[in-house]
Formats: sequence, structure tokens, C-alpha cells
Amino acid sequence: MTSRRSRKRHGGLRVPEPREGPPTVVSLDWDYAYPSVLVDRSPGVPAIDFVDPAELGLPPELAERLEEWRDRQEALSGAFHRYQPPQTEEERRLGRQQDRELLTLACDVRQALAPDVEVLLWGRPVEERCPSWWI
Repeated sequence: MTSRRSRKRHGGLRVPEPREGPPTVVSLDWDYAYPSVLVDRSPGVPAIDFVDPAELGLPPELAERLEEWRDRQEALSGAFHRYQPPQTEEERRLGRQQDRELLTLACDVRQALAPDVEVLLWGRPVEERCPSWWI
């Protein structure tokens, strides 16, 4: 992992140096209109920085699965834009299916990138995944 260097700024605040080189930490995250589910969370990245799967050298079939998941999530979540949790059993089933697929994708990305890149799910280690709101 890249070493973390900081520089002092006004009042003694420490600001990380900008990251150089390929990502060392990526997270599978999603929100409306994200162009990718892969987000660079490397030390020194001050904001959301989306990562193209090709930049990481992921196999094309894995990159395609990531894009397909994102497209399904956009469509599914758009149906729930009413700011309520899923109401029907079918909606809950589809949501749980998406959660399982994202976990599988996170594990597959981690396997493809290990040991050079740490892979997170929603910004946390995959093993500490958050409970689903689909339940």
C-alpha cells in the first residue's frame, strides 16, 4: 500500500498528499447516476473518484457484470424513488438478489486484484458488510 504523507496547512490541519499511480483501495459503491460502481478510496483521494474497470485490469467479463449490476440497480431503485422501502415480496426478493450479487462481485474483484488493491464494499471491509434495507 502506498505510504501516506501529509503536509501542514493553516492552523496545523493535516491534508494528505494527492495520490499518484493506480488505486490501492477501491470500494464497490452505488448511488444514482454513478458512472461506475468502483470508487477509488486510496489514501490521498479527497473526493469521489470513479474507477474504470479497465484501468484496474479487470477481466472484460467481470467489468461487464459490474456494469450490468449498476444498470439493474438504477432500474430497481428508480422504482423505489417514492422514498419508501420495498413493499411487495417481489420487490424485497429482487433487492436481496442485488445485495447477493454485489457481494459476489466484491469478492470476485478482490480475487482479481489481490494482493495489490484492497477491495471494500460500501466503504467497509467485505466481511463487515452492512445489513440490507431490502429485508
